[in-house]
Amino acid sequence: MKKLLRLTAILLFATAAIATAQDKVYKTNGEVLETKVIEIGSTEIKYKVFANQNGPLYTIGKDQVFKIVYENGTTENIQNQAMSPTISSKRAQNVYVELGAQGLIMSANYDTRFSNKRNGIGGRVGIGAIGGDGDSFITVPVSLNYLLGDGKNLFEVGLGATYASLSLDNDSFFGNGGSTVIGTMAFMYRLQPVTSGFSFRGGFTPIFTSDGFQPYFGISLGYTF
Repeated sequence: MKKLLRLTAILLFATAAIATAQDKVYKTNGEVLETKVIEIGSTEIKYKVFANQNGPLYTIGKDQVFKIVYENGTTENIQNQAMSPTISSKRAQNVYVELGAQGLIMSANYDTRFSNKRNGIGGRVGIGAIGGDGDSFITVPVSLNYLLGDGKNLFEVGLGATYASLSLDNDSFFGNGGSTVIGTMAFMYRLQPVTSGFSFRGGFTPIFTSDGFQPYFGISLGYTF
């Protein structure tokens, strides 16, 4: 009887040891794979089926895996890692309507990064037009900007120029009308989603002409993709 109990205990211990020696891959669809993880790359995971470790090597995309629980009990969250390469390699682009700021009054704009990043150096170009009773005011803002920070909260520093043409009788910049180019700067807070969605900009945007600097401000509402 003692030998039987001892044998039973040994078998139970061995079974438990085997069960805990698996790497469990939890898929986003709820399926759990019993595996031996071989390699985790930037976009995929290579593994062997635990019950057949001499069998073929399988590959699964990291976007299909929620987490891995290793044989020693440690857990690695994969889903956030799978999103990171996609986000960091996708160039941030924005379309927005700007009130004031570098568009001077109101303008529609397109903004993009120059590399596959959500921050860093980029530029914007826009156009604005208002008019009535034969008068018109047209602006074309163009500028370079640099986004500082990570995630969705960024600080924008920009430098550019705005072409402006008007036919109004009284204007503080251009006298009785005509066209000119105005230097612009931007020191703005930018709310820019890490993937896509509503965006906001707002801050201090001084302008400068041959007469010197003048303080100016502006905000914009738009969409990031």
